Amino acid sequence: MIPKDVKAMFSEFDAYCKSLDRNGCISYPVTITWTMTGRHHGQPVVVILGEARETGDLPPGELQVPSEILDEVRQVGYAAQPLSVGEIKDYWREARLLSVKNHWHPEARLVQY
Repeated sequence: MIPKDVKAMFSEFDAYCKSLDRNGCISYPVTITWTMTGRHHGQPVVVILGEARETGDLPPGELQVPSEILDEVRQVGYAAQPLSVGEIKDYWREARLLSVKNHWHPEARLVQY
C-alpha cells in the first residue's frame, strides 16, 4: 500500500476519435488513493472530480498509471497500462486542444498516439 495519492490518467474509449479520423482517445486526469475505511480498506480506488469510482463505475477505457502501482491497481479490477509520470506529463503537454464537446469531465482532452 502506498500512503499517498498518485496522479494518473484515464483514457476513455470513444468513437469521437474515429469520427475525426484520428488515433487516440479522450483522456483526463484522475487520482488514485488508498482507502482508509470501509470494505475496501487499504485498496487503491480511482477518484474523479472528488468522487470515488470503483471498477464498474468507469466508462470503457483504461488507466495509465506508474509501473510501481500497476499490479496493485489491476488486482482490484481496474484495466490499466504502465506509463511513467514523465510520459503522463508529456501527453498532457502535447495534448491537442480539440474540443471534446458535451463531455462530462471538464478537463477532458483528445490525446493522440
